[in-house]
Amino acid sequence: IQVREAGGTSWWTPERTRAATLFKIGERVRLSIESPRAGYLYVIDREQYADGTLGEPLVIFPTLQARGGNNRVSAGVLIEIPDQSDRIPYFKMTRGRDDQVGEILTVLVTPQPIEGIPLTHERPRLSPEQLAEWESIWGAQVELFEMEGGAGATWTKAEQQAGAIAGRSLTQEEPVPQTIYRVRVKPGNPLLITVPLRYGHETTH
Repeated sequence: IQVREAGGTSWWTPERTRAATLFKIGERVRLSIESPRAGYLYVIDREQYADGTLGEPLVIFPTLQARGGNNRVSAGVLIEIPDQSDRIPYFKMTRGRDDQVGEILTVLVTPQPIEGIPLTHERPRLSPEQLAEWESIWGAQVELFEMEGGAGATWTKAEQQAGAIAGRSLTQEEPVPQTIYRVRVKPGNPLLITVPLRYGHETTH
């Protein structure tokens, strides 16, 4: 991925990580999401603190900074957040407070757009009560599966193309997802999963 920073342009090659990976402060992170159904994708982030409490929910996708605000997804089509063409094609792991131990991502795929979430360049805030209501209504049993030996593998050309070219899907002969979430949900209900990102004690420079 081409990254333009103050010191010039550099190239970075993404690597796969397991769901249980401990991230270093300063590391760059990208999300690759493949939905089993068509709908509208939302990703909500909350800081997690050492005492178990959570910060304010922020909608990190969709915003006008990522894919022009387009959050429509199709079954089997890879969505990258941020997109390869975005000005800053990664999230940087940072601590908002000294006692922060990670981030909690809530990933939603809904049949219809959610009303009341403004589409701006900023990250809209949600009320904790609103998110808690969604989790109560749409939360379901989830099983997690990891691909053995996949962690640390570098991005393939097929994955790069699938994320960059509209309508380009990965085939059965190409790399399978590193982490698969199987959600037991009633037909027509939104899909909702929770993805924790944990911090280690080290820092990148």
